[in-house]
Amino acid sequence: MKSLAQLCKPRQSVFDHNRRDVVLDLTDLAEGHIDPSEFFEENYCTAGMQHLWREAFRRFAGKSPQGVFVLSQAMGGGKTHNMITLGLLARHPELRHAVLGDLYEPATDAGEVRVVAFTGRESDAPLGIWGAIAEQLGKRELFKDYYSPLAAPGQKAWVNLLRGKPLLILLDELPPTSRTPAPSSSATQISPW
Repeated sequence: MKSLAQLCKPRQSVFDHNRRDVVLDLTDLAEGHIDPSEFFEENYCTAGMQHLWREAFRRFAGKSPQGVFVLSQAMGGGKTHNMITLGLLARHPELRHAVLGDLYEPATDAGEVRVVAFTGRESDAPLGIWGAIAEQLGKRELFKDYYSPLAAPGQKAWVNLLRGKPLLILLDELPPTSRTPAPSSSATQISPW
């Protein structure tokens, strides 16, 4: 019987001292600090990821009514990782065929998808969650009446903000309230706009 060392060969990057403490979060995605080609070279795509991708791209193409995906696992269960992979595929259509393989369906390819991401780790966001979303969409002024004092925008304001090309909204590590997922959950909102 072969040993584990004979059966598995770790990637060289595992031994890179500069990368040992690297833990990606949605801020890295939002700020464009992740090289998508390098990311997918180093990651294994699970069946759960593939299911999320398939359903998300069906939604982008208008072929599915499901627009919200709540990812719920124990701490360290891969929620953020799943959101980063979906965000990278949404933002970089040129990678879809190579990464998705047999899952790639040209009929569900919506082209480039706008991606906004917010993590509750950014608890000092001066304009709140909605301000961060508006800012990433380049529409900060559209929500100017909700910043001081902070007030929640209504449905019509959100529709006006989100209108346009397909949009992926990724929310992670939100504090528990009566209106947000529990801390061990993350939400992925896929908008038809």
